Amino acid sequence: APSCDLSGVAQPANALTPPAADLSLVLIALGEGTQNYTCGADITLAPTAIGAVAQLFNASCALSNNPSADTPSLGFIEESPAIGSHFFFDSTTPDFDIIGLGNTRTKKAEEALAPQPSANIKWLRLEAQAGSTSVVKQIYRLNTVGGLAPKSCEGRQAGEVVTVEYEAQYWLY
Repeated sequence: APSCDLSGVAQPANALTPPAADLSLVLIALGEGTQNYTCGADITLAPTAIGAVAQLFNASCALSNNPSADTPSLGFIEESPAIGSHFFFDSTTPDFDIIGLGNTRTKKAEEALAPQPSANIKWLRLEAQAGSTSVVKQIYRLNTVGGLAPKSCEGRQAGEVVTVEYEAQYWLY
C-alpha cells in the first residue's frame, strides 16, 4: 500500500514564508471549485474578488509519493468522496471545513505570484483565526490552476457575479 507519511514531504519551491518549525503537515487537500468576483458600476474595470467555493479531496497519499505532482495530474482524486469544503465566512475570511479536522477560519497573511501569473491565481499563506475549531494553524494555497478574474466586466452588468473555475493544492499545518 502507498505510504501516506507526510513527515518528509516538502512544499513546491515558493517565495512564501515557510511553516513555523513547531508545525507539522497534517493534510494536503486538492481543492476544485470557483473563484468568485462581482462587477462594479464601471464595467471597463476588472471585477472585485468576493471569495471562493471549492470541494476538497484528500491528496496526502498521492503527494507523499510524488510531492512534485502538478495539480491537474491529481484529477483522479476527484473520483473519491470529498473530505470537506472551502468557502468564505465573510468577504475576507477564507474558511475550511474538513471532516475529522473541524473548521479553520483563516486570514490571508502573505501572497506570491504563481509560476504562470497570467494564467493562475496567486499562491497564499493563510493563518488560522479565532473561531477555528481545528488544530490547523497555517494553510498554504499552492500549485494553483486558473481562477483569475477577467480583465474587465464589459458585456456584463453592475452587480453581476462572475465565477471562474480553479484548482489548487491546500497544504494544512
